[in-house]
Amino acid sequence: MDSIKLLCWNCRGSSSPKIVGRIKDLMKTHHPDIVCLVETRADEQRAIKFCEKFTRMWHWAALPARGMSGGIITLWKQRVGQVTPISYSHYSLHLIISALKPEEWILSVIYNPLNIHLQRTVWHDLSNISTLNLPWVLVGDFNSILHPGEHKGGNPDYYSIKSRHFSDFISQNQLFDLGFYGTPFTWCNNQRGLARRWARLDRFLANNEWINNFEVLTNKHLPRTSSDHSPMLLNSKFFAFSMKRIFRFENFWFEYDTCHKSVCKAWTNRVNTSPMHAFSHSLSSTRAHLVKWKASGKTHLEKAIENCERDISGLEILEGSSNYSDIESIALRSLYNKHNALLRHNSIRWAQRAKLLWLNNGDYNTKFFQKHAKVRGHRNKISGIIDDFGILQTEHQNIGKVFCDFYTKLWSPSNNSSP
Repeated sequence: MDSIKLLCWNCRGSSSPKIVGRIKDLMKTHHPDIVCLVETRADEQRAIKFCEKFTRMWHWAALPARGMSGGIITLWKQRVGQVTPISYSHYSLHLIISALKPEEWILSVIYNPLNIHLQRTVWHDLSNISTLNLPWVLVGDFNSILHPGEHKGGNPDYYSIKSRHFSDFISQNQLFDLGFYGTPFTWCNNQRGLARRWARLDRFLANNEWINNFEVLTNKHLPRTSSDHSPMLLNSKFFAFSMKRIFRFENFWFEYDTCHKSVCKAWTNRVNTSPMHAFSHSLSSTRAHLVKWKASGKTHLEKAIENCERDISGLEILEGSSNYSDIESIALRSLYNKHNALLRHNSIRWAQRAKLLWLNNGDYNTKFFQKHAKVRGHRNKISGIIDDFGILQTEHQNIGKVFCDFYTKLWSPSNNSSP
């Protein structure tokens, strides 16, 4: 498998031929690996009857509805891996999936109630799943928004308290919203005039451990038909190739005199050409000198910290022996200073990549910075682009071709000719 496709839809009932037909059409069109249906309004017998329509190619697990409220059905193809239900409540179904990649991960399908007190119970129960420390993705109808921009029409304060609890849950469990493209809202009450309201109630959330398994994550809001909720399609593509490393200047290099000398050397070489070409040549020369300086005189920071700690441990063992002298004492103090400097450099490095400019001395929480930098990398990645024909391109090569075609046309003689 080079990707995992998750389809989620609040179908508001699963018995009518219209809903079943829409679900089959979504499966045929988008080829999902996992289908999550919430608010099925199906009791145990109706859920079994519904799932029997798909038993030829799909496995399933269901959470029966309570009367005409709630209900969850999840279907998956065999190629997804071994799927085991591990926990459920009235409002959530949790599955652990064992596969080649990720080896083990948790899928939580949510249908959150409207009542704010019940929602707080759901947030508490979901936080217990977080303690398993596995890659985790959550999907469903959360019946809440994260900020006022996700709601339009009606009372602007309607979701304010729910939104605060929802945001606290996401923050406390270090989850990330996987974003979307398409319509900004997933729900509409289908009323007319001033009574019409929209909100983004459905979404995908995931922790950093799950996100790091994928190169591209795209969540598309599909057309809202047959229900007042939009289906969502998450396409999660695994890393398929190794990209050429991008040169980045690290801020902690400023603390090395040899770095300054390498930059000065690059800019002292003059080129007899136009000013723009000379400037471009100097930038290229600076990069080449810094790459050479880094390769010849510096080890990777994490490795340098590890080596320094090993040397410190060796000298600390000698402290209680008769062989410990003033020379070893001076060397140990020097290693302590070196270790502190390396920790500072590493924190500066990750803070720079995470674009966190408020780093203070002593903030050595590198794991925190790493998470922000990696998630920021996913958000900055171009996962899809619409070409001149209005078609969304998500393959890496096709995205590159769209860019090349655009700038080729932009800088063609016909577009740059003087009037």
